[in-house]
Amino acid sequence: VTCAILAPAGPQRSKILALLCKDDRIRSVDHYEILLKMFMERLIRSSEIQKFEESLLPHQKASLPDGQTVLERAVLQHNVLAASRVYKNMKLPDLGLLLGVPADRAERIAAKMVSEQRLTGYICQRTGIIHFDVGNETLLTWDKHNRNLCSEVDSVLMKVKETTTMSDN
Repeated sequence: VTCAILAPAGPQRSKILALLCKDDRIRSVDHYEILLKMFMERLIRSSEIQKFEESLLPHQKASLPDGQTVLERAVLQHNVLAASRVYKNMKLPDLGLLLGVPADRAERIAAKMVSEQRLTGYICQRTGIIHFDVGNETLLTWDKHNRNLCSEVDSVLMKVKETTTMSDN
């Protein structure tokens, strides 16, 4: 769970989060709320990660060459992805304000994610606006809701099966 939260935001981490969130046992994990917010691609405020940060081991709190911690990087990248799900475009100063960092740092984070194909979009430096390319948003939302519904139905069926097995014994 810790590694999934600390992983760089992108398609690979999304797959790992989906697998973790399908498992019913994950709800009993200490940091389930953060994991769920990451899976649902919701914004995470710095105040929400304090408890998680306290549980990290010393090597997980290490600073990266740019001076930020692995957790700070993961949360910033996650929040860029979360913003891309809410907004079609936004001014870089507004993205910086949303992330709690200066506009130039927000631009560097987003540009790196775009160049690594972990975020689809482009930055117009002339206008200072980042444009998020979400494709057919309605279809993506529908697909996500269907996946969540199927996961919930599967979990109910598993519980019914367990209950039936217990009563037969």
